[in-house]
Amino acid sequence: MSTFHFKKFSVQNEKSAMKVNTDSVLLGAWAEIFEGAKTGLDIGSGTGILSLMIAQRNPDIELIGIEIEKNAFEESKFNFDNSPYKNRLEAVNLPLQSFFSDQKFDCIITNPPYFENDLKNEDENKKTARHTDSLSFQELIQFAENNLSQSGRFNLILPFTESITFRKLTENSTLFLNKIAFVRPNENKNVNRVLMSFKKEETILIEEEFCVYQANQVYSQRHQKLTKEFYLDK
Repeated sequence: MSTFHFKKFSVQNEKSAMKVNTDSVLLGAWAEIFEGAKTGLDIGSGTGILSLMIAQRNPDIELIGIEIEKNAFEESKFNFDNSPYKNRLEAVNLPLQSFFSDQKFDCIITNPPYFENDLKNEDENKKTARHTDSLSFQELIQFAENNLSQSGRFNLILPFTESITFRKLTENSTLFLNKIAFVRPNENKNVNRVLMSFKKEETILIEEEFCVYQANQVYSQRHQKLTKEFYLDK
């Protein structure tokens, strides 16, 4: 059994098409959560890693992890049920378009599908996880507009090019970018991932740029600071 162990929880990492990876860990550690947040939604929960990280960071928040793909849903449910936060986590097997809630969410977080025109992966589960056929950027934005609480934060990570597209689409929405991080694999590589946090109130934009690695297999100081409460000490 493939299991990824963190400091305070473990993640079974077999059934979900998208495995635990740097993108998800960065997003879970970096995501903006306002003080007093009580409700959270993890869209496309996969293994459940984002929900677990947010639950660790905020002891008062209750989260729903929604996942369209059955194997991934089962894995996230297993990971929720075997975590210290099981009473605050719920796994739901539905497409976002079929999900309705009476409550607004203080934290919406997602590592969303982003490939629109690339050659489709032969693995149907990976195709669902990574292509916008099942969830378009516009649908995601509209959902966040309708379901984010007034003080809530909408957090996500995208490749650099797709992040530009996404930001342009939000210009016609009620969401405002309030925090952004441009991430490079190392000092010699270009930015390849962008972390973004949106809210319903326009504020001064907070920007940063950092590398994942400062040398071969040596994490940068910023990465270490972000993830120190999660990764096991080496």
